[in-house]
Amino acid sequence: MNTMRNNPQTALSRDERRHVVSLKKHKQRRRRKILALCVLALLIIGVGIALSLTVFFHITELKVVDSARYTEQQVIDASNIKLQENMFLCDTEKAAENIKTTLPYIEEVSVKRSLTGRMTLTVKETRAAMAIDEDEGYVLLSDKCKVLERSLLLPENVCIVNGVTCYEAKEGQTIVFNDMYSSDGKTVLRTNEKLIEDLTNACANVSDYFPDGKVNEIDMSDINNLEMIYEYRILLKCGEISKLSKTLEFAGAIIGRLDGENPNYKGIVDLRIENKAYYNEGDFETTTEPPTEKPQEPLTDENGEVIETETEPQEQNTEQEN
Repeated sequence: MNTMRNNPQTALSRDERRHVVSLKKHKQRRRRKILALCVLALLIIGVGIALSLTVFFHITELKVVDSARYTEQQVIDASNIKLQENMFLCDTEKAAENIKTTLPYIEEVSVKRSLTGRMTLTVKETRAAMAIDEDEGYVLLSDKCKVLERSLLLPENVCIVNGVTCYEAKEGQTIVFNDMYSSDGKTVLRTNEKLIEDLTNACANVSDYFPDGKVNEIDMSDINNLEMIYEYRILLKCGEISKLSKTLEFAGAIIGRLDGENPNYKGIVDLRIENKAYYNEGDFETTTEPPTEKPQEPLTDENGEVIETETEPQEQNTEQEN
């Protein structure tokens, strides 16, 4: 009795024992079959991946969209993407960064793949919004302080930034300013990062409230006493940069009222006290001059000889209402 309890199989008949053994063998065969199918599936997947990376999905066409300043070939060359390169192995983030660095006026790049083999590069261009005055010309910056180029002339609708000094200006990269120190040279008042943040903020606010490009100069010398020049005739004392948005909104209303009374108004508008404006009509000092016109090629006749033309000087209105 005890032996039968400890070994239940002794109570099974021969047919029952055969059935048990048959079930075990069936389970083992099924496990081996599942394992073989898994290995086969992994093998097929591996072969598929290898083929897709070596045989299929090659780039057969590169297309550039929305590029006005640069040619399609310039954008493609800057991306370093090659035809017949595998589109899934292509580093699109690096390609976009290459384009933005090599072609500074391109601000954003999006890359779209197609299983047909076409890769589309859609670009978004920027424009010069600010300039740093240097002895040999100007360093032109985007509204995000990206260095666009060096120019001998100041383009229209581009404001000069004073009160900062340039440490490094590489085209296609963010400008690097010298840190600003206290008068004793021991305390850092504003780091390069803070200067870029403040200047970007100032440029964004100017674009919001004066989108017509009539702000000619931004003086960043004192962050608590920011100053701007409007149309080379009105000095705006804006005060703290942290309140610049409200200040410029108020300044727009004040200028509109002044121009309504006298379109030739010239003077200082002090906006440093919130919701109040103090006027002081008259001349003020500025380092910014209206941009000169770009030199034009002389007119020539059919024989290539220069045609002399006479131009009358334009009179400047210097009258002021008192």
